[in-house]
Amino acid sequence: MSNPIQYNFSPGPALLPKEVFNQGAQALVNYNESGLSIAEISHRSPIFVSLLEEATQLIKELYKIPSHFEIIWVPGGASSQLAIAPMNLLKEGESMAFIESGYWAKKAINATREILAVEILASSSGNSYSKLPELKSTECRSKYLHLSSNETIEGLQYSEYPDVGKPLVLDMTSDFLARDIPFDRVAVAFASAQKNFGIAGITCVLVNTNNLLDDKDLKIPSIFNYRTHIANKSLYHTLPTFALYMSLLALRWIKNKRGLQQMQTNATERSSLLYKVIDEHPKLKSITLENRSKMNVCFKTNTALEEEQLKALFKENNITGINGFPTIGGFRASMYNFMPIESVELLCKILNQF
Repeated sequence: MSNPIQYNFSPGPALLPKEVFNQGAQALVNYNESGLSIAEISHRSPIFVSLLEEATQLIKELYKIPSHFEIIWVPGGASSQLAIAPMNLLKEGESMAFIESGYWAKKAINATREILAVEILASSSGNSYSKLPELKSTECRSKYLHLSSNETIEGLQYSEYPDVGKPLVLDMTSDFLARDIPFDRVAVAFASAQKNFGIAGITCVLVNTNNLLDDKDLKIPSIFNYRTHIANKSLYHTLPTFALYMSLLALRWIKNKRGLQQMQTNATERSSLLYKVIDEHPKLKSITLENRSKMNVCFKTNTALEEEQLKALFKENNITGINGFPTIGGFRASMYNFMPIESVELLCKILNQF
């Protein structure tokens, strides 16, 4: 007896297309009839180096990345970049500016504050991060502005990035390859793979080499130096080979589905469909009314009893991963690049029946 289909709206790790999972599963046992698992081949072998080069080239193609940018792949999650990016961009005594837009912006502020000075230009903590902060002035004393492109927990997203005349450091973990990047304004952009282009365990970093400090100005270990990883073509230490391969498969899938522009179109279509149902539903209310995320749609019921009833209805229909973050409550439908529109249509149908 086959298991019932699960409709996964998890905020991450998130779903991948079945064909990507199938290819990955085969490679985990026997990669390309080599008799070896993709997880056991050397990260310096010609087989793996060619896969790494292809993944890097696909990122360049999908984003049309300028030649003065370098792409590096590093093990682990994107949270490490909250500290590593400022290490590579700022000298002692310099500061990073932030717009405190939600959970991930606050986490970035705390990470940078441990090593360098921070400047908070605006904050929406006073209204519980129900909308993006309003910049009342573009005055900025700092060298760079860090932005959390999409706040997954509160369901907030920048449609356009604020301009304070300083280069941007972008945490794009939840909307990478689902929106454009203004490369003329960016110093560093980074994203871990587990939402939009693979599985957990690897992070892609886009580095504007024009913004990097000279080595004489760096006082950080080599392992944290972007130039180290650029010089070693992301092979300074062992990359997780299986995670990189899954990212490659995901990137191939995105390219075959007409690339970045189609991913943007899909994100708009999915989120618009769901927001319309929520806005018109007498028992539901959107957590955010402005700056709504296309990736994470957050909503609540009017009463606690209705919330429990809706949870039961979701369980009955194999809707999983849709509960809101514990501090927010309610529900959160996360819809990244690989979310089929049919799953969103089913979710809308269930909500209309509620």
